[in-house]
Amino acid sequence: MSDTPAMVTRDPLRATPNFSGPAEEVAPGVFMHSVFVNTYAMKTPEGLLLIDPGTMRGAASAHQAIRGWTGEPVHTIVYTHGHIDHAFGGKPFLAEGTVRNIVAQENCVGRFQRYSLTHGYNQIINRRQFGSDLIRFPNEFDWPTLTFRDGLSQRIGDLEIRYRAAKGETDDHCYVWIPEKSYLFTGDLIIWRSPNCGNPQKVQRYPVEWAEALEEMAALDAEWLFPGHGLVVHGRAEVRRVLTETARYLRHIIDQVVPLLNAGKSPEEIVAAVDSDPELAARPYLLELYDHPKFIVRNLIRRWAGWWNGVAADLFPASSARQAQEIAALAGGAPALIARGRALLDQGDLEMACHVAEWAIRVAPDDVAALELKRDVYEKCCAATGNLMAQGIYRGAMNEALDALGQERAQRGGRQSL
Repeated sequence: MSDTPAMVTRDPLRATPNFSGPAEEVAPGVFMHSVFVNTYAMKTPEGLLLIDPGTMRGAASAHQAIRGWTGEPVHTIVYTHGHIDHAFGGKPFLAEGTVRNIVAQENCVGRFQRYSLTHGYNQIINRRQFGSDLIRFPNEFDWPTLTFRDGLSQRIGDLEIRYRAAKGETDDHCYVWIPEKSYLFTGDLIIWRSPNCGNPQKVQRYPVEWAEALEEMAALDAEWLFPGHGLVVHGRAEVRRVLTETARYLRHIIDQVVPLLNAGKSPEEIVAAVDSDPELAARPYLLELYDHPKFIVRNLIRRWAGWWNGVAADLFPASSARQAQEIAALAGGAPALIARGRALLDQGDLEMACHVAEWAIRVAPDDVAALELKRDVYEKCCAATGNLMAQGIYRGAMNEALDALGQERAQRGGRQSL
């Protein structure tokens, strides 16, 4: 290749993250189809290695693009993890009848079983997180046929493919290392955003093991880094920098949480005290636009300290509705709460306005003024944050009020979406 492809960077410090781009050969023998998620096809002596076949919805597009590049048969499909944007687009390739194995870390099987068990819940939270009522969470799976616990070495012709288990965004993650080519496929251990390991609506995630995996990958001294999302990184120093600085980003948070937890600080105190390294958070590959450092802190607390928030009254709490009724009685009724919520909203105190709006709606769930307050508070909250996960939850709360008012729901990118 004489020119650097559009989706490759040799200067990650000055790169502009991109999550969709031309389907193209991004490295010798490696083709990438990128529509939000990166799907890779790599030539081997016995056919293609297909890494992360992508989404069910994007399967035809990825298949068409790869088949426009080469007609070589697919030998092996790899799931770097079992998320719906990575492991559900393989059917067009499987239909060709040449795939010998689908490789995944062994916990991927349990993930698919859980997805089936909690299908309705996963559809609800993904619609809320991504701001679209059109999302359909899949309930059909192309199951792995070759799994491993810690690692696996596979030979395709004379080419060695090494798979290494890693916990991070999931407990079924792995990365793929091809020593002869110096190719490193990281899956979502690198996503051109701050690490997605604090998601408020999802199962436990693993910041410590994520940092360890990043450091382990950095020691490989790879020439090429192929991430789960975003730009391919070319150059040993550049690859090492992206990996080590992402690890440092996580360790900066972890190293603050541990001593505070050991000192007996409450979850509220820990969340308030801990934040990310601002210098690292400014890196193009660590922008805090999806997950949030405060969410990562809460995830660490959940893992090490359980679900109790440290407030004795919340061990067996009165319902939120009963608490709101007591607050309303002290304030002078629901109209007083609504008036106070409006005043806070006008003052720009969105944090407190949220609480007051929630109290009002629990006291008077059918009151138009209370519903309008809730709608307007969360509309402002959605507009005030650049964090996509927070936007999804705020938009979901706004939609609850819009539904009750008989008004059009907000969709991400729609008329009312912020």
